[in-house]
Amino acid sequence: MGADSRIFKSFRFPWNATFLEWIEPKTDESLSEYADRFLGAYPIQPNDLLFGYSFGGIVAQDWASRNEVQRVVLLNSLHYEAVLKPMYRNLGFTGILRWAPEGMILSLIKGMTRLKTKPSRQLDLLLETMEQFDCKYYRWVLTAILYWEKPIPLAPVDTILGELDPVFSIQKPSKDRFWILQGATHLSFTTHSAQISNLLKEKVDPTLV
Repeated sequence: MGADSRIFKSFRFPWNATFLEWIEPKTDESLSEYADRFLGAYPIQPNDLLFGYSFGGIVAQDWASRNEVQRVVLLNSLHYEAVLKPMYRNLGFTGILRWAPEGMILSLIKGMTRLKTKPSRQLDLLLETMEQFDCKYYRWVLTAILYWEKPIPLAPVDTILGELDPVFSIQKPSKDRFWILQGATHLSFTTHSAQISNLLKEKVDPTLV
């Protein structure tokens, strides 16, 4: 799960992968309700692994708190034990998500994505994929992140995070495994795909049954 399945094209997964495409949230739908409706459309089995990038990792953890999977792997995402950066708390305190014009919300999302990231074709592609949803969707995503209740997943949660990620800060989980990609930003898949693929093969895959 990621912003768009095309971001995973440079990865070499050590297992058969099914790419999930985002759906629009319903009016007043909670993150948990969305996760159940979204992932419930797929025949996910207890021995499967969920791999989620950014918001996809949050959705994966939430769903895995109610459904059995073998493992959850996060890429540049927020572990359920981690604390949000102050910028998110400021969004909640100011109430900007309720009154900001639609164009401002999308500009905010794109600005966060560009932080510390060099211009590239991959960046252009990601910004292009963001246009597939309207600003109402991103307003919902930011609100969902801000008020996520962080239920504990039933499976172990591995985290891969960029050293320079401006969206989610480095916070080591109390017991789950954690790897830092040196020099990587939130768009680690554009610069560190080989290292990520190696981590999945050498560290994650051997733990699977």
